[in-house]
Amino acid sequence: MSNTHGEMTLGQPVGAAMSVPALPGAWRRRAAGVLRPVFALAGLGMLALLVRKAGPGELRGVLSDAAAYLPWVVLLELGRQCMDALATRSAYGASAGRIPLSMLVRSQLIGTAVSSMAPAGRAAAEATKAALLAPYAGGAAATAAAATSQSASLAAGGLISFPCALASYLLTGFSLFTVAMLVHGVVLVLLSAGLRACMRAKRPVAWLARRFHRWASHAEQFQASARCGALLPWRPSLAFLGSRVFQVGQYAVLTHAVGIDTSLVQALFSQGLYLCALAVGSLVPGQVGVSDGAFAMAAGVLDTTAARAMSVAMLGHVVQLLFVVAGVLTPLVWRTPARPASPVPASH
Repeated sequence: MSNTHGEMTLGQPVGAAMSVPALPGAWRRRAAGVLRPVFALAGLGMLALLVRKAGPGELRGVLSDAAAYLPWVVLLELGRQCMDALATRSAYGASAGRIPLSMLVRSQLIGTAVSSMAPAGRAAAEATKAALLAPYAGGAAATAAAATSQSASLAAGGLISFPCALASYLLTGFSLFTVAMLVHGVVLVLLSAGLRACMRAKRPVAWLARRFHRWASHAEQFQASARCGALLPWRPSLAFLGSRVFQVGQYAVLTHAVGIDTSLVQALFSQGLYLCALAVGSLVPGQVGVSDGAFAMAAGVLDTTAARAMSVAMLGHVVQLLFVVAGVLTPLVWRTPARPASPVPASH
């Protein structure tokens, strides 16, 4: 909730893009170009049906009353963005000191927009940030950091799923919601460890070097960066986990804003519901229609109406849209300085 070329349309330096391997095959780019609008339209269609079923009048009233709480949700989102940027910086390890703070912030804003608009958005966002930061840290270090950030994000999503599953169990017993959150947590932690293991193994890296000839000269440095630290990248994982904690706070505010009697258990359940919807609707931009449907289905668990439950997801879309607009405008109004000289590879 992938297109590594998404940042090309946002104007990243050509040299930076050349430092990071692209997805092979023009057919994948064409397929992504076709599928994105199809899934976007499907999500909008689902949202329209849900609005009609829940009642436009009730939805309008709930959203109007809850709008006063949006500044608090935006403030929590800013905290979440800071934690995501900290996770990215931690993923660079010894190379982090060469990245200017301003460029890290810029890449985070642009990456957030890509993450919301592109299918499999997290992977696309990390590829985008790697392309933007490669001139400062080097192509191999940026690519390794992007993969490490992806692994850390998976680990954090998996770890937060377990308290969410516990909250679901307290509310619903051993229900489909509880099972989905447990499975989601286990799968994400395993994927995180598997990704890092592949980064550190010789054969997968050798295969990538043969597949992407431009990247072959960076393979050794990439693997050296990947082998630093533990199998699970704890520092970026903890930063991403902090980001998820901010998100739990957002759902606490949102559920209270729409008139749901909110507790920590319900906030964690809402977070788990969002994460499962994110996994199911990863091809739908912004999970529009998917997360709304998931909250409508869970209205009984939250002891509220479908309109109020849907409003939680819809208000989340509003905040998400604000940061998408900020990210899209960033490369237009925030120009980068002249590209620095190629950095000296960090010793490990």
